Amino acid sequence: MNNQSQAQCPRCGVGRLRGWRELGEEEREIARRLPASADYSSDVRQTGHRWCTNCWYEETEDSPTEA
Repeated sequence: MNNQSQAQCPRCGVGRLRGWRELGEEEREIARRLPASADYSSDVRQTGHRWCTNCWYEETEDSPTEA
């Protein structure tokens, strides 16, 4: 799990992917409005997805992981 918390964004390569609990209140509001909110329930997104706050890439459970 520590590897995941240090993962860089595969889209921009700059931001660090952060879980729901790591996001601030304003960041959570942005995440709530991203396109994936139409495809996944709020619970699924909060427990299994991670976001880059630089480019707002959303990593889902279906996203390929880099080794």
